Amino acid sequence: MCDTSLATEKFTKTQKRIFAKNSDREPNEAQSILHIPRLEYEKGTQLRTTYIEIPQTSVTYEVFLSKPFHMWGAEMGVNEFGLCIGNEAVFTHLKKPKKNDGLTGMDLIRLALERCKSARDGLFLITELLETYGQDACGGYENKSFFYHNSFIIADRTEGYVLETADRYWVAKKIDSFYAISNGLTIGSDFEYSSPNLIDKLRKNTHREFSFKDHFSDQFYTYMSHCKDRRKLHEVTAEDFEKENSSYTTKLAMETLKTHSIEIDEFEPSSSSMKSLCLHATGPTTPNQTNGSLIVEWDTSETNQDPLRVFYTGTSTPCLSLFKPFFFGTKNFVGSSSLLSNKTYSETLWWLHESIARKSNFDYQAVRSILVPALIGLQESVFNLTKESLPSQKKEEIQWRFLKDHVNILKKIDGELIQSKIGKSRWQNPLFQIYWSGQNRNLGIPFR
Repeated sequence: MCDTSLATEKFTKTQKRIFAKNSDREPNEAQSILHIPRLEYEKGTQLRTTYIEIPQTSVTYEVFLSKPFHMWGAEMGVNEFGLCIGNEAVFTHLKKPKKNDGLTGMDLIRLALERCKSARDGLFLITELLETYGQDACGGYENKSFFYHNSFIIADRTEGYVLETADRYWVAKKIDSFYAISNGLTIGSDFEYSSPNLIDKLRKNTHREFSFKDHFSDQFYTYMSHCKDRRKLHEVTAEDFEKENSSYTTKLAMETLKTHSIEIDEFEPSSSSMKSLCLHATGPTTPNQTNGSLIVEWDTSETNQDPLRVFYTGTSTPCLSLFKPFFFGTKNFVGSSSLLSNKTYSETLWWLHESIARKSNFDYQAVRSILVPALIGLQESVFNLTKESLPSQKKEEIQWRFLKDHVNILKKIDGELIQSKIGKSRWQNPLFQIYWSGQNRNLGIPFR
């Protein structure tokens, strides 16, 4: 489950447009951050995606990705040209063969980012690949029966599109102001682009207006995902922030992604639900948690020579995390132990944070009262230092500084929580305790 939005200049009331996404996955499915440089390939090279091989292109562009650690594709990402894409699982009534002989929605994201320069090109490459290979591909980690179709927000500095699919059928339209997607189809008859002869192939009653979402939606799974509740919360929260501040900023977009369905001062993970944007897993009714978050900001003013800003968490639970900056053209840090998600817990950003997040499951307010104040000043520094155009050397310095500072804070706070025994002894719902004890046992990571 996920939530994605694009706010154009018409909504932000500034010369900025903002993409935002929370990636919601299984609790033990660590999310990796990858920065891959531009690469060239010999003619005839084959590319292994998550499940299938397809022909490789001659050149792949520099990309920044946030991805499930075990998959080839990405939940969200941006490339050197400022093309940004995020996807959602959507549920349709079409039968799925479950042969894993297609592309995942995450594969489609990464392929478009590696091969396209604009949102429009990304839209039509994804639909071409969809029509060629289909999307019969498991999107789960431990859940090997989790097959779904996909929707996307595809954006760049000048345009944005929402693309929704059902097997190899698809529709798309431009985003005018603010658009949020969750885990359900949203496009009815108001699409601007579609798969060839879509209506002629599908419409049974020619006298009734065709609606993509009404024709394809699986009502049960769409309802159980609470996508309408989360999409509404996303829209209302962003609109309220915009009205209160007379504009919508990157900082407010971050706050939007941190939103729960109840007030933060009253929140406890054990009572969390699928109605929140910042998800905390509780068991069968809320099987996912937010495992990574991404914000992309474009400055669309004609005079700006440094228009792209990227901010990522690289961790779960954005309500307890730090959005750090990334800049293209900096050194490739794909080999950094603090960013890989298959290293030991003590060396890894994602698992370092997870040690604290899992303590917060049992005493959220106490953990929050210690961790968040330690991050506030750092987050403000991120905003202040990334406002202006920066030389390459400064970008390199800033990028590493905030990553290292975040890791050091997590180590310090985790030690304080262990010493004070916070997050260990407080009573919670027994079913919740059993669920998280099982998740930790399955990991085999000796959290302190």
